[in-house]
Amino acid sequence: MSCARCSGLVVSDQYTGPEGDLFIRRCINCGAVRESRMDVQRKWPPPKRKEPRLTCATRRRKHALS
Repeated sequence: MSCARCSGLVVSDQYTGPEGDLFIRRCINCGAVRESRMDVQRKWPPPKRKEPRLTCATRRRKHALS
């Protein structure tokens, strides 16, 4: 298997943790890491926020107006 980033050699690693076994593909040449859960999350767009995020300045103005 070859790396999408540098066309280097990709090896499979297995890690065991509290969530169970995790299989990761890692490039020997550039160190790029690919994992199946990451690939799934990249395909789905993030949910859109209904309200804009409040910054510190916005919170101060809302507090000052109250």
